[in-house]
Amino acid sequence: MAYRERRVVLNVRLGLFGENLEIRENVNLEIQDGVVTHIGNGFSSEGLTFKNGILIPALVNSHVHAADFICQEMGYNKSIREVVGDPNSIKYKCLNSHTKEDVANSLEKFSMRAKELGSNIIIDFREQGIEGSLIAEKVKKEKLIPNHIRYYILGRLEQNELTDENLKKLHGITDGYGLSSESSGIKLDLIKQFFKDKIRAVHVSETERQWLKNDLIYLIEEYEPNLIIHGTHLSEEEIEVIKEKEISLVYCPRSNLWFSVGIPKVVNGLRKGVNLLIGTDNGGVLDPDLWKEMETLLLISRIQEPFSDYSLQILKAATINAYRFLGINGWIEEGKRMEAGILIIEGENSGILSSNNKYLGIIKRGNKIIYNLGAIQKII
Repeated sequence: MAYRERRVVLNVRLGLFGENLEIRENVNLEIQDGVVTHIGNGFSSEGLTFKNGILIPALVNSHVHAADFICQEMGYNKSIREVVGDPNSIKYKCLNSHTKEDVANSLEKFSMRAKELGSNIIIDFREQGIEGSLIAEKVKKEKLIPNHIRYYILGRLEQNELTDENLKKLHGITDGYGLSSESSGIKLDLIKQFFKDKIRAVHVSETERQWLKNDLIYLIEEYEPNLIIHGTHLSEEEIEVIKEKEISLVYCPRSNLWFSVGIPKVVNGLRKGVNLLIGTDNGGVLDPDLWKEMETLLLISRIQEPFSDYSLQILKAATINAYRFLGINGWIEEGKRMEAGILIIEGENSGILSSNNKYLGIIKRGNKIIYNLGAIQKII
């Protein structure tokens, strides 16, 4: 296994450094063989100079359904169950009506679009059983790794596939298991046994109906997830349980709003200190744009706690918190390998550099990316 080799020297007007995204002005940065070898004050006489550029860690889209990209604006006037519910929804009919090559192209297009918007890392819930994960594995190796995208596959078995042999096979293909919900009819203890060393993700309390089933407690007991998706209707006490269990929680606010299922209790999660992440969810109904997602979370937090400022915490949810969950080096620090890559965003014409609060400015106006050093990873 080998790392991509490259030496890069960058000069930027402003940057966010370290685990706390500390702001520094007029900085030069040297990256050699994927490692930050030097961070200095002032501009270097060599390298690329971005006099109005703002350096930030690359974003992580922590929950997507990438294959949906093939089914744009599907069921826009239907309920969430009719559109994306297992296994007879519009989404599944759409996916099953296309060839493997079509699905592979959809995964690639979605991932390239996400990277174009600053997400060098994607965590994808991959449907269609073992075959679906095999398609994703092929795309990952042949298309996404060469394009410096870190792509995590969370596979799942169809109900008729659930055997020890298939779970073992899926374990070898994927980075974890992406369970649809507690009502999926799958033997959770068996999945937990095979995937105890990997990501165990699940949709929880996305709808009020799911929450009324007390799905969180059931799933914690039977499945022991380390990644919960949505949690739209979770109570303050339930969010406290997630914190105590050290489970990461992915907010997907635009998806919740689009499907009319509710508004996530953003401030509860922020106040409790849960390891919060952010995702854009279904590629067939929402653009994989984490800038829009971050701004939506910011606006919701301002409604739930008037005049508050959680901008730094929200930026961390799209970067640092996700790196910690995945166990990778992502923040910009001397001596660290840049496994997530870095972004430089335009700061002058956007107004960020003149903003009274740079974190707020980056979230609201930081979507013009002028340089992207893609994810650096081991080549499988």
